[in-house]
Amino acid sequence: MISARRFWGTLAMALACGGTAIFLLLPPAVLLGLGLYYVFGIALVADLSQVLAAVAQETDIAPALLATPLIALCVTLLAGIWGLALSLLWRDWLAAGRLSPLLLTALPLILPRFVLGALFLLAGLQVAQWGGNILGGGLVITAQAAVAAPVVAGLLALGWRRVDPGWYRAAQEAGADEATIFRRLAWPILRPYLALGALLTFFLSFDDFYLANALSGEMPLLSATLFSGIARSASPLYFALLALVLLLDIVLVVLLARLLRPLLPLQKDLVS
Repeated sequence: MISARRFWGTLAMALACGGTAIFLLLPPAVLLGLGLYYVFGIALVADLSQVLAAVAQETDIAPALLATPLIALCVTLLAGIWGLALSLLWRDWLAAGRLSPLLLTALPLILPRFVLGALFLLAGLQVAQWGGNILGGGLVITAQAAVAAPVVAGLLALGWRRVDPGWYRAAQEAGADEATIFRRLAWPILRPYLALGALLTFFLSFDDFYLANALSGEMPLLSATLFSGIARSASPLYFALLALVLLLDIVLVVLLARLLRPLLPLQKDLVS
């Protein structure tokens, strides 16, 4: 009886997990397959000049292709500075065992996107006299950086585990100031973690749909533009561009996995 219950329980769990995976992965898989079909079709029947002419005819694609990388670069810069400052606080809080302020500063990452978007939209209404693209772009940059900064801080926290506290104390006893210690001792170790966080932040901003769509106002951003074009069935270009973005995401996941592996702390570092 017990083995039968265990069997049916395991089967039900497997079916539930499989159904959830299909529910989550089937829509992007269908979009990717359809987009790749259009990519190969366009590559076979059109040359580069014809593709550029078709992109120019879609009046919302070209502005989105220009604005989205600029927004992503601004988000990367702001999230890098924000995440570095957070990592300094997290280092001290983790050493003292204070998890409550750490979770509080990571709240933008934990909150559902619609809640975060609503909060930033309400805050933006106070400066609505700016209006237009300036307000929308500023809200998108701030909201996306608030989400990405805890991710950058988490990666930098791994780097801080590799900074030898003995060297740090020796430098302090030798009379070096904090800025010099950070520049000479910590920065060479933290730099690859910050670079990895910047790469991840750029693509998180580039791919973001909800915050970009909710806060951008009149500014055209790529994710919202692509999904809007797909919903209208406006042109195969929207499907093709979305497929290329999804392929870039897959390449990014593989690249991040390879880059992060040598940066993870060793077992002896975790024990110490």
